[in-house]
Amino acid sequence: MKRLFALSVLVMACGGGSELPESMTSMSSAAQELQLDASAGVEGVSRGVRGATFCDYKLYPTLPVAQAPAVIERDRMYLAARPGVIFKYLPLSLPTPTDPYLYSGGRYLVDTEKHAEEYAHWVPNEYRLDGVVFSERSYFASTECTAYSVIGVKDFKDLRSKQHVVRTERFALPRGNHRGYLESRWKELVAVAKARGLASVWLVYNPEKRLAAFVYTLEHVGPVLPGVPDFASVSVLESAPSLGAHLAQRGWVKTQDVTQFIWGLWFRFAPGDHGQATIWPNAFALPTPFSGDGLCLVSAGENHENSPSDCPPACGNALADPGETSVNCPGDVRDI
Repeated sequence: MKRLFALSVLVMACGGGSELPESMTSMSSAAQELQLDASAGVEGVSRGVRGATFCDYKLYPTLPVAQAPAVIERDRMYLAARPGVIFKYLPLSLPTPTDPYLYSGGRYLVDTEKHAEEYAHWVPNEYRLDGVVFSERSYFASTECTAYSVIGVKDFKDLRSKQHVVRTERFALPRGNHRGYLESRWKELVAVAKARGLASVWLVYNPEKRLAAFVYTLEHVGPVLPGVPDFASVSVLESAPSLGAHLAQRGWVKTQDVTQFIWGLWFRFAPGDHGQATIWPNAFALPTPFSGDGLCLVSAGENHENSPSDCPPACGNALADPGETSVNCPGDVRDI
């Protein structure tokens, strides 16, 4: 698959300022336990994670690209602080010769179905920053969020270093309760995903909207080149046989099948931004935050000494101090 990398400035954005210092924090033990629980569910529904929320955004290519990671990170400090949010894949599709839009969103793991449902409603409808509701931001052509219950989640490879591209398949189901059937297929699905060398697999279900979805990831299939997006890995995952083939054989209708770069991995927000930093698996080619982007990222190791243009002196103490705003220090100054 050949894609038009129309936004070549995405690569240039990585050089918009000094690189961030190497993260000085690591995932908290509590977050580690939650993620390990989320990864252990070969025998059935995973422990510790019962809900998921999938959001899909179609974006006009008008957002200043160099500032996109700072916008994302500022949002993270509110979105990842919502009740029950544990983890997120941040996907990204680049423009093609026939489609000038960007596509992003989120694949979230949430502790309960109730919190997943609340999150799916809150993000597009109630999350307001700088006086603007999220879905009404000027660069969104459309937004959609759907809550699911988790049938199973399994990581085969380290999500911190071995998960680089993600594929989502969604099916519309006929009337009836299909949970038993989906649960009966989970072990087989895990075995197939492992045999294919996938990095992870999720299976989720929404009985009210009659939807089932798979999310599965792959690590890099070969060497990567600085400044060149890893289209080869996207192509391999995109062209692989559908994990949901048995659903199609039952007459269930596929309504989504999209393969994307994993732009970022989010974890639970901690006050002062002292939790696990965002991981940027494709940082060699896609933009990431940088010192000088106007946002203090304490979790990534920024502070007033190494990034004075971004960080007020006390940023990171979880208190709103003079000179701090929800723009430069959202870990301390909470606007919502």
